[in-house]
Amino acid sequence: MNDASANVKTEDAVSGTVAEPLSSEASALNWDSELQLVSSLAKLQELERKIHELRGLVPREALDPLGAPSSSNGPVARPGDSPADVRDSWNDAARAKLETVQSFLSAWQSPEMKAVWAHVESRIKQSNGQLLQPTGMWEEDYEVLLEDLLRTEKSKEQERQGEEEAAERLKSQASDGGWQGVVERFQQRNPTSIKIAIKSTATPLLVIVLMKAGMAFKIEAVRQDGVEGIVEWNVSKQPLPGRAPTKIEDSIVQCVNARPRKWDLAFVIDMISSYSDMKQTVCVKCNKLTDSSAQLPVIRRAQAIPSAQQEPQGLVFDALHASCA
Repeated sequence: MNDASANVKTEDAVSGTVAEPLSSEASALNWDSELQLVSSLAKLQELERKIHELRGLVPREALDPLGAPSSSNGPVARPGDSPADVRDSWNDAARAKLETVQSFLSAWQSPEMKAVWAHVESRIKQSNGQLLQPTGMWEEDYEVLLEDLLRTEKSKEQERQGEEEAAERLKSQASDGGWQGVVERFQQRNPTSIKIAIKSTATPLLVIVLMKAGMAFKIEAVRQDGVEGIVEWNVSKQPLPGRAPTKIEDSIVQCVNARPRKWDLAFVIDMISSYSDMKQTVCVKCNKLTDSSAQLPVIRRAQAIPSAQQEPQGLVFDALHASCA
């Protein structure tokens, strides 16, 4: 009796979802997008698969603790079990199955699925009540199609970003004195604490010295055949007279060379200069100078994406321990 009433409540909760009015979230979805349609169909397929699984919960799987044959890993009562043991096993199994049902209902009634149901209802009305899939069978594996679409979308986005970055790189290098102008503007902002020496202009090579930190680094331009302009600035250690480089400089070089916008000289100079006060700079996450391993916050993350308007003021970088990143 209780099982029957529970089933009725479950069916009511599921069927009631479709009748809800179209929400603002539903209307905001782009149903002309192939990605949106395939994503929604993949979710519907997954719900159908779960429905088939739920059909086996009662009575077969729910009665497993009473000794019914089962292929599940749930508890099964043994001949010597006491009534209390059987009851506890049945309660545990029932709770597990109830959680499965509740998980299904949560997925069915999620905001995104409500939008899907509203769209399905709308399409059925437009087709005069005819089902959208007359064969009653899925003709495609939409999860596989979704993965293919996502890979394609990611590839297109990466290509678009690459084209935008290439255009920005060429524009940056062709304006305001090129890379030498970047160096001059930086030195005007930092006349004493940080020094930059230009060692070569043919193949641009700079040495930046952090006076307060007692460290120096080389910044060397990297060119590529068939590509106009400088494609990257590579950073390496520059030993100072009478001082051997330390492990912390190795960590800094590794972090700086893993940065985005490798072509952007202003970005890399500002990033290196952020280490000038590293012995007084705390981690933005834990607000401590050293972590549990007594390491300084070596990782740097720019607070904002740089733009042409930001260069005169310089970029601000947050410091992070490796364990806090």
